[in-house]
Amino acid sequence: MSTSAPAPRRSGGLPIHVLLVDDHPAVRHGIRQLLAAQADIVTIAEASSASAATSELARWVDLAIVDYHLGGRDGLWLTEQIKQRRSPPPVLIYSAFADAALAAAAIVAGADGMLRKTALTDELHIAVRRLFHGRQYFPTIPKALAATLRARLERRDQAVFSMLIEGIAAAEISARLGITPAELEARREPIVRAIAPSWGTASLSARAPAPLDYGRPHHRQRYPPE
Repeated sequence: MSTSAPAPRRSGGLPIHVLLVDDHPAVRHGIRQLLAAQADIVTIAEASSASAATSELARWVDLAIVDYHLGGRDGLWLTEQIKQRRSPPPVLIYSAFADAALAAAAIVAGADGMLRKTALTDELHIAVRRLFHGRQYFPTIPKALAATLRARLERRDQAVFSMLIEGIAAAEISARLGITPAELEARREPIVRAIAPSWGTASLSARAPAPLDYGRPHHRQRYPPE
């Protein structure tokens, strides 16, 4: 893992400080160059794996850009670790295999957006700024796919999954289901592991393709006003 000397998270017109996590140095270099072309975005820390040390770096940044495939542990695990921190930054997941099924798993893990690796050009800059301003950047989750994923879950987790996908806030989910915030957070990991795509076989979206149009017709705010 390599890092530059981090500074505490800042705001107020200063550059967006980014943590970049990818296990391929060449990919990190390429993304770093894309971000460096923008005056308002600065990569201040990098890591090559999903680990406790990597999640610790999140305390210094305004946003984390995380590859899904990271060796032993994946980007969804790292997202869960980052989101357990106090005042966690937004997390943008990216993958060469990004599809609606991975988007659903990323939402449950607590991520704030997702991109295909092939979209890591101007769209990356757009997504970073929107996440930084409190919006989300996910594709639409088709109802048929959501129903298929929901059917994989234990009965007690099906309502949690449905409400998370609909963009209902965690506090409201806890209140509706009569569970504590800690109990809700504990349910995220088993749900993620039950629905996360297995790349060794054809994914659900490969059998039922859905365009990544990034239209989220739910409760989530996505973009700042133009």
